[in-house]
Amino acid sequence: MKRWRAYPWQCWRWPADGLRRADGWTRDDSGASAVEFALVAPLLIGLLLGVIEYGSLAMVQMRMNDTARDTARRLAVRDLKSEVEGEQFALARLADWDAAFRAQVTLPKFPERDIEVLIRVSMEDAAIMNLVNFGMDGEMIAEVHMVIE
Repeated sequence: MKRWRAYPWQCWRWPADGLRRADGWTRDDSGASAVEFALVAPLLIGLLLGVIEYGSLAMVQMRMNDTARDTARRLAVRDLKSEVEGEQFALARLADWDAAFRAQVTLPKFPERDIEVLIRVSMEDAAIMNLVNFGMDGEMIAEVHMVIE
């Protein structure tokens, strides 16, 4: 027999009181933020890796464009004398990157005055980590045409 406390209703238990106590664990919010983090973290990490990957590809493309433009300018002002020198100069400018760049320089024949510098690299080879593997097929191309004055 239960003892009475200051008020008689403090000792009284409703039949559903046990159900209320058993249902209490469903209302516990102590691990909700950990579960939300576990659901959202892979998406955020994937987004971060994608930004890094495609940002590095944009950097390589800018570097290729700058190199092709500089090579064409040096050929136009006759700092570089031949197609082979132009190709070697372009590849030397890109040598600090691990990708396998291919440079093609075309000097004009007599009536023409247009120098063409073409630098190619595969996107898979130019990527820093290559973790994304989405949209990495094909080549990145930097093409510059410059007129000899």
